[in-house]
Amino acid sequence: MNNLRTRKPIRLQNYDYSENGYYFVSICSGNRQNIFTENKSPVGAGLVSARNRSFELSPAGRIIEEQWQYIPNLYDDVELDEYVIMPNHIHGIIVIQQKKRADTRPAPTLSDIICSFKSRSSLEYIRYIKRNNLNFSDKFWQRSFYDHVIRNERSLSAIREYILDNPANWEQDIENLLDL
Repeated sequence: MNNLRTRKPIRLQNYDYSENGYYFVSICSGNRQNIFTENKSPVGAGLVSARNRSFELSPAGRIIEEQWQYIPNLYDDVELDEYVIMPNHIHGIIVIQQKKRADTRPAPTLSDIICSFKSRSSLEYIRYIKRNNLNFSDKFWQRSFYDHVIRNERSLSAIREYILDNPANWEQDIENLLDL
C-alpha cells in the first residue's frame, strides 16, 4: 500500500499565473534551517522605526539577494517590489507586466520565475560550498513556495507593511526555530 502523502494543490485553480499583477511569495530554506543570516536577532538603529532593522546576511543570504535582484534581468516583463530575507525564508512581491511579445514564446508564469530563482541560487550556493571546502548536505530550498495574488491597493499596502516589519517581529515568528 502506498503511504506517501498527497500534496494538496496550493495554487488557485484556473488562474493564469502569467497574468499582469502583483504576487506575494514566501520561500523557505530546506528544513527551515537558519542559514540566510549571520545573527539571531535583527540589527538596526536602536529605538528608530522597526523598518530600519534587518539581518546581517550570511554568504547564503547574499547569494539569495543577488539572485533575487537578478530576476528582472531574466524576464523583461517582471519587476520586483518590496522583499526581505529572513534567517530561514524570503518574502517578496513580484510584479508581472506583460508587454506585447514579438515572438511565440509563452509568457513566464510565477512558478517559472520562482523555479529559476531557486535553481540559480542553489547552483551559486553549491559553487560557494565547493570553493570554500564546506560541508552542506541538506536541500537549500524547501519544496514549492507560498503565493498570494494581490488583488487591490489595500492588500498591496498591507503586504508591503508586513514585509518591512518582518525583521522586527522575528522573535515572535512561528518560523523562528532558533530557540528550539
